[in-house]
Amino acid sequence: MKRIFKHLLTLFTLGFILGMPMAWAQLTVITSIHPLYDLTQEVAGEHAKVIRLLPPGASPHTFDPTPRDAAQLETADLLIMNGVLDEWLVEMSEAVNADAPLFELIAELEFEPLEGHDDHGDDGHSDEEEGEEHKDEEGEADHDNHDHGGVNPHLWLDPTLMAQAVPLIAAQLADLDPENAQVYQANAERMVGELNELDAELIETLKPVAGAAFVPFHDAWPYFVRHYGLDLVVEIEPAPGREPSPAYIAEALELIEGSGAKAIFSEVQLPPRPAEVVAESAELPLYLLDPLGGGEGRETYGDLMHYNAQTILEALGE
Repeated sequence: MKRIFKHLLTLFTLGFILGMPMAWAQLTVITSIHPLYDLTQEVAGEHAKVIRLLPPGASPHTFDPTPRDAAQLETADLLIMNGVLDEWLVEMSEAVNADAPLFELIAELEFEPLEGHDDHGDDGHSDEEEGEEHKDEEGEADHDNHDHGGVNPHLWLDPTLMAQAVPLIAAQLADLDPENAQVYQANAERMVGELNELDAELIETLKPVAGAAFVPFHDAWPYFVRHYGLDLVVEIEPAPGREPSPAYIAEALELIEGSGAKAIFSEVQLPPRPAEVVAESAELPLYLLDPLGGGEGRETYGDLMHYNAQTILEALGE
C-alpha cells in the first residue's frame, strides 16, 4: 500500500510539474493603483499575473507599503506606476534591488499638464511654514514634485489619456514577451475602442451639467473637469494629507457661495469630516466620489468612471 501511495505521489508530482510551464512562463506585473491594474489586466489577458499594491479604499498619498508588498517586487517582470503620487513604488523597487523595468505613465503620455496643487489663495500657512511642512511630511510632498515640477498626476480620470496609455502598456508587455505581442496589441486596440466609447457615453451623461460649479475634496479632478466641461471652484483639501485651516475653509466658503454650487463632494479614500464641515456650513448636500475604484460596483475602470459621472449628474443636475 505504501509503495502504491509513493507511485501515486510521484505521478501526481510529475503531472503537477509538467502542467506548470505555461504558468511559469506568465509575466508578473506589479501595478500601483487600481485603474492601472484593471487596464493592464485587460491588455495582458491570461498571459500575465497582474498584482495591485494599493488596496481599494486606501489613498496613494498616505499609503505605507508592508515588507510583504516589497517582497513581491523581487520576482516582478514589470512595474507600472502613475508617477508623483506613487513614488513609494520607486522606493520599494530600490530597497529590494528589483531588476524589473519601471514604466511611469506620467513620463510617457503626451498631455497638457495642470498644476498639482490648489491656487485659490491663502490656506492658513506662510510660505516658510509650508516649506518646513514639505520637509516634515515623511518626504511625501517632496515626492509629489519629483522630476515633474508640481504637475497634477491624476491623469487616469480622463479616458482619452488612458486610450493613449493602453498601447504603451501593450508595448511594454510585448518587449518582455514577444511571442504574445500580437495578443497584447489586439487587446490594446480593443481597449482603445472601448475607452473611446466610454468617453462618448460620459460626454452625454455630463452634458446637462456642463459649466456647473464643482467642489471636490482634493485635486484629483482637474483633468476630468477640463475634459468634461465642469467649473472647478475650489478643492476642500489644500494639499494631499493636509487638513484645511480655518482661514482656508472661510475662503473656500466664500468661493462656494459666490459660485452657486449645488453640492459638495467627499471621496472614498479620504476622511469625510472636512467635507462634512464645509457642506454643513454652506448648507449643501454632500455626495461621495471615488477617484480610484476597486470597491463593490466600481471594479472596472468603466464602472468607476460611470459611477462618478452619474454621481455628479445626480448632485448637480436639475
